[in-house]
Amino acid sequence: MALFQKHGVNPLAGCLPIVAQMPILIAFYHAIVRFPPIRDYDFLWFSLGEPSVILALITMATTFIQQKIMMAGQPASVNPQMQVMLYLLPLMIGGFALFFPSALALYWVVGNLFMIAQTIFIRKPMMKQFEENQNGGSKK
Repeated sequence: MALFQKHGVNPLAGCLPIVAQMPILIAFYHAIVRFPPIRDYDFLWFSLGEPSVILALITMATTFIQQKIMMAGQPASVNPQMQVMLYLLPLMIGGFALFFPSALALYWVVGNLFMIAQTIFIRKPMMKQFEENQNGGSKK
């Protein structure tokens, strides 16, 4: 633990959010596959029980945008693992969305859109303050 503290690394930062979501994703998957009213339901242009290429691409795009916004203001060159995850995570989530039922991809898209809006809402005042501090503060 002292080694983690010395180098400023949180060992659970990478996998904890996914570990928390896995039971929910597994439950969604089984609910979609085993319950015919959900599996056979059509929403917009896709069936919730069938994979959708278009929705998988939208999932990849929103995941990338979400990661990019989360990394805004942080130098990516300091942590090259974050730079790799910026490109690898959307590909991985998009790959899952390509083979899983569309309802799971829709869950990811809606979750990503909420996360993007939340991040912008929370970080906007902080970014203004950061820009003011970088420019030498307000002139009197």
